[in-house]
Amino acid sequence: MHGALACRTVANHKKTSKPRKPQHHLPKVGTPADDAYRMRRSRQDVVDFGLGRRSRGTNVVIGAIALVLLVVVLLAFIAIT
Repeated sequence: MHGALACRTVANHKKTSKPRKPQHHLPKVGTPADDAYRMRRSRQDVVDFGLGRRSRGTNVVIGAIALVLLVVVLLAFIAIT
């Protein structure tokens, strides 16, 4: 009976789950590190306003779709005239 209890696994432990992303702890409020962090984030927000955080692969796919659509519209315009 002792051996059966030792082989039991914990119910909440999953071997196949993805590892968590590392947590970025924020600095204490009012410290110089907090002021620097807020200034850096506000500059990033101004520069990235209206832009999503897309990867390079996504931009290439969107560009390719836009190019194909432009060619189709151009060919349709030529066919109409």
